Amino acid sequence: MPVQMVFPNYAVAEIARSTAFYEALGFTRNPDFSDETTSCMVVNEQVAVMLLEHAKFDEFLTAGQQRAPRDTLENLLAMLLGSRDEVDAFASAGAGAGGTLSKPVEANEWGMYGGQLTDPDGHIIDFFFMEAPQG
Repeated sequence: MPVQMVFPNYAVAEIARSTAFYEALGFTRNPDFSDETTSCMVVNEQVAVMLLEHAKFDEFLTAGQQRAPRDTLENLLAMLLGSRDEVDAFASAGAGAGGTLSKPVEANEWGMYGGQLTDPDGHIIDFFFMEAPQG
């Protein structure tokens, strides 16, 4: 059965701050699925990141589950971008909006050019561009 969309869910401390951060990265807030505690941040037609304030996020947990502490890595989102210029712009936008460049933007031995950004709530985004294989 094919997946229609993907919705990573992130627990955030302050919805306004987190929404502004992801808007600076070029994501668009979908007001139909957003409110004062939740922002649906559209990446493209198949992916939207759900930002949920802690109490709202906790409503999705079942008995005995708890949100990971801030210093614990819960996931890592990897994003393929369209060019080196987009990688540089993504890094600049994220750092300018309160994120931290947790790995510098650089080329690696696998033909990728990218870096790693940590958002204000500690969620990690790997972002990169990869040249098409020559052959």
